[in-house]
Amino acid sequence: MKKEHAAVAAYQFKRTKTDGLIEVLNEGSYVMAEYSERTGVVRWQRVVVAPQKEKIERWLLEHYPARAAKASA
Repeated sequence: MKKEHAAVAAYQFKRTKTDGLIEVLNEGSYVMAEYSERTGVVRWQRVVVAPQKEKIERWLLEHYPARAAKASA
């Protein structure tokens, strides 16, 4: 569990001016991915190691659940 937290801790998650869009930034403030709260889809802009990518995607879904999923539940 600590490894997962450490992988996610190296990133920042920032809401954009566009409603429902969250940027995933690395330590150097480069945009690595964009996550849509509306659809729950993560669009990767840069290469990230697969296990780390999965952890970040899981974290995003837990902390910013997709609105479509909320509406249907």
